[in-house]
Amino acid sequence: MFIQHKSLTSLNLPAEKITHLHAASSNVQLAFAGFPPQLCSAYLILASSGQKSLVLIAFYLVESGRSIFFVPQKGEVTSDKAQQLYEEGIFFVESMGFTLTETDFHLKSLEKKQDYWKALPICKPSRTKAAVSGKAVAQNSADGDDSALLQAQSLVSLGRFLGAM
Repeated sequence: MFIQHKSLTSLNLPAEKITHLHAASSNVQLAFAGFPPQLCSAYLILASSGQKSLVLIAFYLVESGRSIFFVPQKGEVTSDKAQQLYEEGIFFVESMGFTLTETDFHLKSLEKKQDYWKALPICKPSRTKAAVSGKAVAQNSADGDDSALLQAQSLVSLGRFLGAM
C-alpha cells in the first residue's frame, strides 16, 4: 500500500542511487485533492543505498507544475524485498490509467543518467512552492489513529533512507 508524502515536492536524489525507472508513455487526466483535474505524468522509481531500497511513485501535474509523491507504507525495505514492492508500484500506477514503460535508465552511462535525471520535472522545484530537500519530516498524530502512525513511521523511514544518501 502506498501513501502520499505531503511534504516532499521534488526529488533531490543523486542519479547514481536510482537503480530502476519506469515512466508513463502518455499523460492521463487525474484529480488530486487540492488541485483541479489535469493531465499528469507518472514515474516509478527504485532508489537503493547499500542494503536498503525505496520505491517512490511520482505524479507530475502538468498544469499546476507540481509533483505529488507516494511512498510505501512500510517505507524503505531490504533489497531482496524491493522487487516485489516495485511490482506493486507498477500495479498501483497502472490502476490509475497509466501505461508504464522501462526507460533503461539502469543501462545508461553515468553522465547520461545524470542528464536524464536532472531533466525530469519531478526533480525540479515546483513552480508554485519552494521544494524541500530530500529529508522527510515525521508527522505526529494527535488522535493516535493507526493509519497516521503508519504514515509517520513511513515518513521517518524515508527520511533515514534519504539522509543515508
